[in-house]
Amino acid sequence: MTIRGPFAVTLLIVLFVSLAANLTIAGFTAARFTHPPGPGAGEIDRIVALGIRAFPPEIQGDIRNQVRAHRGQFRADLEASRAARQRMFQAMRANPFNRAALDQAFADVRATTDDMQMIGQTIVADAIANAPPGVRARIRPPRGPFP
Repeated sequence: MTIRGPFAVTLLIVLFVSLAANLTIAGFTAARFTHPPGPGAGEIDRIVALGIRAFPPEIQGDIRNQVRAHRGQFRADLEASRAARQRMFQAMRANPFNRAALDQAFADVRATTDDMQMIGQTIVADAIANAPPGVRARIRPPRGPFP
């Protein structure tokens, strides 16, 4: 059976549009996970970009500049956090299991996370304090799966 006439043309157009949409979505998805948010951006910039989505561009720029100024501290804290997480998973897999070691590993993870949050929140608070009221009024809660 052969499909002919206007139905065949319509079907081909729909198939090509569907293929184009799928390839476009696949491209955006691949780019999101394989490309940094800007030129020369790295892991810290990706983390910051996710965290500052709720702020107007003026405040975002100030935050990015301050993060760049504290990049060394953020890298050190990120490495400390990774090391603490590795110790945590090692404590989880240890045989024999040692609850005190796991509790200490949890505390270490919390401490390294708290250190990063304290620096980040100080930077955000300074950027917001330096912003005019009209800019601060445009701050909105982020959309997405995270509160």
